[in-house]
Amino acid sequence: MPEPPVPAVPDQKKDEKHDERVSAIIKDLEQAFFTIKFYPVAAKDEAKNQAIQKIRSVYSKEDDTIRQLVLYMIHEAISQAAEMRNMHNFEHFKRKMPAADPAQLRINVYRAMFNYNFSIEGLMEFISLLSTLGGDDATKLLTYHFTFFSSIEGESVHMLKNAVIDALGESNSPYALNCLLTYAKFTDNDALLGRIAAALAKWGDKIEDLKLVKKEKDRLREELHHILMLESGTSHYG
Repeated sequence: MPEPPVPAVPDQKKDEKHDERVSAIIKDLEQAFFTIKFYPVAAKDEAKNQAIQKIRSVYSKEDDTIRQLVLYMIHEAISQAAEMRNMHNFEHFKRKMPAADPAQLRINVYRAMFNYNFSIEGLMEFISLLSTLGGDDATKLLTYHFTFFSSIEGESVHMLKNAVIDALGESNSPYALNCLLTYAKFTDNDALLGRIAAALAKWGDKIEDLKLVKKEKDRLREELHHILMLESGTSHYG
């Protein structure tokens, strides 16, 4: 009588190496997302761009499990939009976490004040990142958030947006100029576009004084000129 086959013995060392590799990838992803969230206060353009490239690289090279994790982490960042109607001060977090230590509550306030994904331009960055990943999964996540955004409306929000646009026009920060250029590219609201164009018009003489290389200044001038020309025409799209 033939002996029953001996069951295969799991390769423990191989499994351990796989687990270590996955843990390293997750750690790299978490660091990349932290870097993006800390922009522009504690991380600058180069670090942010490298973090975005790291996320793209992981998504393109790894298996479905890691890809789903990347989408989950992007979703969590964009989902911060649901909190945008709240003023994130000490009392807000105290109501949400009555048992928390005051020092931790203050940390939460600082995160809300300075984290990149607590702003429109930060949310746009994550949305743009999704659009570069490709595939039905990333596209579906985009349409999920589009559905949510389409349900939000409020006149007070429009007035606050206008106030911010005017302030960005008065600023001397290159970050403010880049935000205005980004908003102008993606809005279909003619009134808002007019407000943005008025703010951008204030930047014409300020670009030369920015501490940027000539190539970057030329790019900003070109984009500024293009948007102002579109706004002066009869259509947003020329």
